[in-house]
Amino acid sequence: MKRIFLVMFILTLCCGLLFTGCGGQQSGGEEAAGEPEGSAAEEKVFELSFVSEYMDKHPTVINGFMPWIKSIEEKSGNRIKITYYNPNTLCPQKDTFDSTISGMVDIGSSYCGYYPGKFPLNELMELPLIVPGAEAGSLVTWELYKKYPQWQEEFKGTKMLWQWASATFQLHTTQKQVKTLEDLKGMKIIGWTPKVLEVLRLLGANPIEMTGTDTYLALERGTAEGVLCPLAPVRSYKISDAAKYHTIVDIMVGPFFAVMNQERFDELPADLQQLFEETTGEKMAQISGKTLDEGAISDSQWLKENGHEFYVLPEEERARWFEAVKPMHEKWISEMEAKGYDFAREIYHDALRLSEEIGQRTGRGYQE
Repeated sequence: MKRIFLVMFILTLCCGLLFTGCGGQQSGGEEAAGEPEGSAAEEKVFELSFVSEYMDKHPTVINGFMPWIKSIEEKSGNRIKITYYNPNTLCPQKDTFDSTISGMVDIGSSYCGYYPGKFPLNELMELPLIVPGAEAGSLVTWELYKKYPQWQEEFKGTKMLWQWASATFQLHTTQKQVKTLEDLKGMKIIGWTPKVLEVLRLLGANPIEMTGTDTYLALERGTAEGVLCPLAPVRSYKISDAAKYHTIVDIMVGPFFAVMNQERFDELPADLQQLFEETTGEKMAQISGKTLDEGAISDSQWLKENGHEFYVLPEEERARWFEAVKPMHEKWISEMEAKGYDFAREIYHDALRLSEEIGQRTGRGYQE
C-alpha cells in the first residue's frame, strides 16, 4: 500500500513539473515571438545606392557627399546604408535622372546640361556672368527652386534632395595674358559646349569646338590659343602644361541636382524621411558649392607655385564683358516667354538680385 501511494505521488509530481515546464516554454515563446517583431521594425536597414557624375576621389565627394552619407547613417542609428558608386557603373552617366525615376538608381546626381530641353528654367544658371562663385551659384539655384513651382516641376517623378552649381569658368591662354575685350578679340579659344561657344563668340573670340581630352594637344600644337573652362580640368587634362596665363572672370557655372527615387523615399519611416529633409536642401547646396570653390582655390595656388600668372578682371572691365554677353540673356528670356513662361524676366532679375546678396557673404573660387 505504501508502495502504491509512493508511485502515485511520484507520478503526480512529474506531471506537475511537466505541465509547469510546458507553461514556462509557452510563456517564453510568446515573449520571444514578440521581441523579433519589435526588433525587426527597429533594426530594418534601408540600403540605398547613390551614383554621381563625380569620381570618388573628387573633392566634392570626399568633402561633401561622403560626410553627408556618414552623418545620415549615424543619425539613423544605422538604419540607412548608402553605397556610393562612380559614374557609368549603375547606369550611363547621361541616363542618371531617368534611371533614378525608374528605380535602377536610388539616389542620383548629375549635370542638368546633359538633358537638353529637360530643365529649361535651370538653364538660367548657365547664362554668363550671373554668379561670382560655386557656393553663391548653389545657393541662388536652391532659392529659385524653392520659390518657383515651375522649377520644381522640372524634377517631377523624383524626390529633390538638393541642387548646386559647378565651379566658375575662367579663361586660360598660352601666349599672352588677356586683360580686356580687345585682347580677346579674334583669339582662337576652345569651348566644350554650345553655350560656351556662344559666350566666346559674343566676347569677340574665334570659338573652336573641342572635347576636354583633346584640348591639350590643340594648345600645344598652336591650333588654339586658349580655353574657357573651370580650373580643375586645367590640371586634370594637363592643360596647365600649355596654358600659363589665367584670367579670373567667373564667366559661368553649370546647374546640378541630387534626387531620390520617389517610391524609395515614400517607403521610409517618417523619422527617416525627416532625417533626409534635415540633412539636405540648403545645407548640402552650400556644402557642395563651397567644396568646389575651395577646390578651385587649391588649384590656383598649385598653378601659382608652378610659375603660372593670374589676372583678376577689374569690376569696370567685367561690366564691359557683361554688356557684351547681354544679348544671350535677352535671348533666353525671349525664348522662355515664347514657351509660356511669362515670369521669365522676373526670375532672371531674381537670380541677379540673389547673386548680389549672397555673393557678398560667400566670395568666389579664387584668392590672391
